[in-house]
Amino acid sequence: MASTVAGFFVAGGMGALVNCYISSSVMIPLGILLQELFVQPLVALRSLLPAMVGFLGGTLVLLVWHFLKTRVVRFLLDYNGWFLTPKHPINKLWYLITIALLGRTTKGAGWYQDYLPSLPVPPLDHTCKMLLASVRPLLTSEEYRNTEEAVKEFQTSRRTRLLQLLLKIKGWWSRNWIAEWWLNYIYLRQRTPICFNSNYYTAGTLYPTTKHQLDRAAMILFTSITFGKLYRQGKMETVMAEGTSVPFCMNGCKYLNNTARIPGKEMDRIGYFADENPTHGVAVRQGKFYKFNVISQDGKVLSPLGIRAQLEKVVNMAGDTLDETGVAALTSLPRKDWAEIRERLETSPVNSASLHAIDSAWSLVCLDTEAYDVSDLTHTSQQFFHGNGYNRWFDKSCSFIVMANGNCGANVEHSTLDATVAGQQWEYNLSEELYDGEGHVLPSSSYPHAHDFPVDPPTKMEWEVADIKEKLSEAKKSLSEMIADSDLVAVTPGFGKSVTKSHRLSPDGFYQMAMQLAYYRLHKGFVLTYESATTRFYYEGRTETIRPMSDLSVAFVKAMDDPSVTRDQVKKLLKMAIEYQCDYKMKAMRGLG
Repeated sequence: MASTVAGFFVAGGMGALVNCYISSSVMIPLGILLQELFVQPLVALRSLLPAMVGFLGGTLVLLVWHFLKTRVVRFLLDYNGWFLTPKHPINKLWYLITIALLGRTTKGAGWYQDYLPSLPVPPLDHTCKMLLASVRPLLTSEEYRNTEEAVKEFQTSRRTRLLQLLLKIKGWWSRNWIAEWWLNYIYLRQRTPICFNSNYYTAGTLYPTTKHQLDRAAMILFTSITFGKLYRQGKMETVMAEGTSVPFCMNGCKYLNNTARIPGKEMDRIGYFADENPTHGVAVRQGKFYKFNVISQDGKVLSPLGIRAQLEKVVNMAGDTLDETGVAALTSLPRKDWAEIRERLETSPVNSASLHAIDSAWSLVCLDTEAYDVSDLTHTSQQFFHGNGYNRWFDKSCSFIVMANGNCGANVEHSTLDATVAGQQWEYNLSEELYDGEGHVLPSSSYPHAHDFPVDPPTKMEWEVADIKEKLSEAKKSLSEMIADSDLVAVTPGFGKSVTKSHRLSPDGFYQMAMQLAYYRLHKGFVLTYESATTRFYYEGRTETIRPMSDLSVAFVKAMDDPSVTRDQVKKLLKMAIEYQCDYKMKAMRGLG
């Protein structure tokens, strides 16, 4: 906002000053005017008075216009009718006014941030009502009555009303009242290992674009770094809600590069190193870490061909022997334990330099020796999720993983990166891939933003770990046990969303009900279920919770295994349960989960 005001002051104010000077009825040469400022300042200032008035008046007009336009656009973007009642006639008028103020052309990332509405504070009565609805299927009649009384007592207490008022006040002066709490209390204060409790993975294309590992890795690195550069320059196109002029908040994209989660004894912190202007990436091969140049000192991105040459050197340097030191396994420890160990590691300048290189790198790529076919979704997913215990640095915001056959994916640290943000970069990476007929990267002239320049050879990162060998053994053992205890199985359904849509059922709601049914048949009961809805229509919006398990979903699930219930009745119950889930989703997208 400050930069916007400054821009208006300089551009608008100086424009008004020049205009007043040029249109003045008494044209005084500028050189003489400046000379008079030193000889007869009062006379000169009197001559400048019209220009000064124009300067202040022009600036004031532009500032008022920007203020009013911002408030009007926020009000328009806070309107939810476009997805709640898409066929309502007023939506056309809303769309035309919004387009008139924002323009038809989609702007770059960051341009819309001032215009995004603030996340609303949900009414207390609504929150209590949603709480009771979400727990009712899990409680007996007596338990529910007790819960209802407790909620009523809470809802009517003076302290609760005061807290709600304070939340509203915070909502007035903070554009997103929950953002800081969400980051700190949901993620950074979490003390359990993040590898299985927070991080998530993404898989690449079902049909690999190339079978050559280093070409695929070089291409993914190049496109991910290009994405980051374009985002910071405001040239990465803002994501818009399909068929509308409603922009998504793009703030999360800043953490895709040069970012890492740094462990703390009580609370972690986010290390964001873009201001240091890093020029390197990091590759992991055979449990060994290598630092190599990917950007020139003047900010040019090394071509895919140049990055591939760097990765070839990394593979040759790593050889065929696995380094079982296992420093990477430390990132899988409980956060307090890892923080204490990292503190000890950083007393060594060698370790400190290696840690900083990983944290600040533009991107980290894992060059795995495994080669699972993309059709083997279970082993592919396991590889992307946790690896072999030596080849994942779980603190890095986004680690790209490329197997020996070109099959690729990513492991993502969740505290700053929700799936819609990581998915946006991933879509860009996959859409920008380009190879020759044999699957090799092309010369730099084939890629926008690619450059060739001299680079230093990769350097192996060293570790001094003699005094923490016992801790390393514990970390490797702990991670191996977590991997062995993980039952990750990827299943491909026999049909896709087109089938559910043909029956006028929400694909998301349908699969949520399928999971409810599967859980009930396995465990003969129900449990609170978490599903996320995006709130990126709001400033710094991230996600809100959907509770798909409800009285209606329970009725549907039980009816599925009740032979006395007819097929038509089951279909009706399924439709009602899905409609409830969809309605809940719409509330959650408006910050009312």
